[in-house]
Amino acid sequence: MAFTFKKNKSGYNTFKDSDGTTRSVHKRVAEKKMGGPVKKGYEVHHRDGNKTNNKPSNLTVVKKSTHRKLHAKKSSW
Repeated sequence: MAFTFKKNKSGYNTFKDSDGTTRSVHKRVAEKKMGGPVKKGYEVHHRDGNKTNNKPSNLTVVKKSTHRKLHAKKSSW
């Protein structure tokens, strides 16, 4: 099955899953890397800040609160 990728309003690449659900590419790649779903209270972070760089080595799963702090620190530079 071929996927069509689109950018959402936030600039993240998305695709339609086999059931028609729109999914974020970065989250799906992270789930494949981890071997399971991203748990509640956690988010996927792009290490280099590039929302379209969805290489597994660029993605890390962090607590939601940690993710907010990472982005707050980055925006204060």
